[in-house]
Amino acid sequence: MRWLLLSLLAAPAWAHDDCVAGSKHIDLNNGANTADYTGNVRCYDSDTQAETRSMTFLNGKLTGREKRTWNNGESMEQEYRDGKRNGEYRRFKDGKLTEVSHYVDDRELGEALRYSPNGKLIRKLDRREPDSASTWQNFDEDGRLAEAGCGLQVSREAGLGECRWPGRSPLVFFHPNGQKRAVIELRDGLRHGLTTTFTRDGVKSGEARYAKGLRDGLFVELEDGKPRRSVQFVAGEKAGEETDFFADGTKKKVTVWKDGQQAKLTEFFQNGAKKFERVRDGEQAVESRFDDDGRLEDRTQLQGRRRHGPHEQFLPDGGLTLRELYADGELQGRRQAWLDDGRLEEDSQWERGKLTARKRWDSDGGLTEDEAFYEDGSRKRKKP
Repeated sequence: MRWLLLSLLAAPAWAHDDCVAGSKHIDLNNGANTADYTGNVRCYDSDTQAETRSMTFLNGKLTGREKRTWNNGESMEQEYRDGKRNGEYRRFKDGKLTEVSHYVDDRELGEALRYSPNGKLIRKLDRREPDSASTWQNFDEDGRLAEAGCGLQVSREAGLGECRWPGRSPLVFFHPNGQKRAVIELRDGLRHGLTTTFTRDGVKSGEARYAKGLRDGLFVELEDGKPRRSVQFVAGEKAGEETDFFADGTKKKVTVWKDGQQAKLTEFFQNGAKKFERVRDGEQAVESRFDDDGRLEDRTQLQGRRRHGPHEQFLPDGGLTLRELYADGELQGRRQAWLDDGRLEEDSQWERGKLTARKRWDSDGGLTEDEAFYEDGSRKRKKP
């Protein structure tokens, strides 16, 4: 969106030109040469003597139309008033108009146009204040609308949020090959009703429903005619289920949204078995993991992102193989581990993530360790 500014910055420096004010040679890089000057200034290429620039000064300030030409076939015209850009700016390539813009007190305002080498309009801007009131449109080389929106610094596509779009409904965007990219129903310039999107091959790729410029209702992404993602919206916020699908159409992930927050997340194996689940209530959450038969493997309680409360691991038959307690992400309290046959293997105590006492047994049930520990991890010596 800054193509006019970049074009000006890309221009060659004046140092290669010989400039004349009346009968005097001047250096335009030296402001003293034109401090009080009134009249015309012309510049010439020092090698070819071809005119490269012409302008008019009034009491030392640029006034009227400046013209510049470069040896690569590019040229420009800019109107000035009292030393500031005011009025029309035009840029040409090999005599063909490529850009048009307008300035007010050295700031670009109003309509700006950009053309392709074959003379087709490919971009149209309407700069306004505040910036959010500005609009832009991009066209392909056959004049079809490719995209449009509001705001040049922070852009929003046409019909979304506060971007009210003039013109009739539906608004249609096109792919470069001429296929429709999006068909958008509008009401009072905002998206309202159905928006349908398509691939470059003309295959429907999605549907979304809007109300007053906000998503409201079911949004669906499609691939090869099958849903890949669906989301329920209410007044622009996710509300209800958001579902991702495998390529074969089976569910991959289901997220339940409530009051703008993720209340439940469930992931699935492609065979349909549950893989992972997180149930959240405010800052509290419970995470569970499953094998591809749907059997529970482990379960953890969280507060925020940290473990807080019991963490448990399970055997295929549902029996416990590990149970430990956490507080603010650190082990706190009793930790127990069991062998596959259900016999206790370890029983330990923890304080703020540090081991304070531990008992261990072998596979035959014999006690192999019975120790207490200091804060630095060293064993407490037993009295003889």
